[in-house]
Amino acid sequence: MYNGMAIRIPTEISMTEGEVPIWFGQMSWAANWLLIVLGVIFLVPIFTFFISIIFFAVAYLNVTTSEYFISNKRIFVKYGFISRVMNDIKMEWVTNTSLFQDFFGRILNYGTVLIATPGTATGTERMVGVADPMIIKGMIEERLVKFKKNVEIKQSIRKISDEFKMGRLDEARYNSLKQEYESEMIKND
Repeated sequence: MYNGMAIRIPTEISMTEGEVPIWFGQMSWAANWLLIVLGVIFLVPIFTFFISIIFFAVAYLNVTTSEYFISNKRIFVKYGFISRVMNDIKMEWVTNTSLFQDFFGRILNYGTVLIATPGTATGTERMVGVADPMIIKGMIEERLVKFKKNVEIKQSIRKISDEFKMGRLDEARYNSLKQEYESEMIKND
C-alpha cells in the first residue's frame, strides 16, 4: 500500500528500524453529520447562535483530536478530547478485525473498525468514525497476513540455519535458501 508518498506519523510514536508507514487518517467529517446539522439548525435564530457554535466546535474537536495510523509493524489509535483513548497495538497482538456501520454510516461511507487484541486491557480497540472503513479493515487484514507470513519465513530461516550448523546443508544451498527467504520477506514489507 505504501507508494512512496509522505504519510503523516503521529507525534506520540517513534518509528522503529524497518518500520514502514502504510496509512494515516482521522475521524471523518461525515461521522459528525448530526452535530453539523444541529449546528446549522441552531444557526438560524439569533439567540441560539452560541449553541450552534458549540455543535460545530464539538464536531471540529472530534475530527482534529483523532489520529489513526497503520504501519507494517503496528496500529496506533488516538481519539477523544476530554476523555482520551490512545493505544499502540503491535501487529502480533491483532487476532481479528470487524466493522460496524449504522444506516447513516453506510450512506455517508464512515464506520468504526474494531481490532481484536486479546492480550491488551480492553480486548478490542476501535477506529471510530473512519472514512472508507472497508478499505481500512482490508489494509489491516492485508498487513496482518503479510506479518504472519514474515513470521513463518523467519522460522524457516532459523530452521535452515540450524540445518546448516548441524552439517545437513552445504553452504551454497544454505545461502541460496536464505537469500530466497529474505527476498520474499522484503516483498512482504
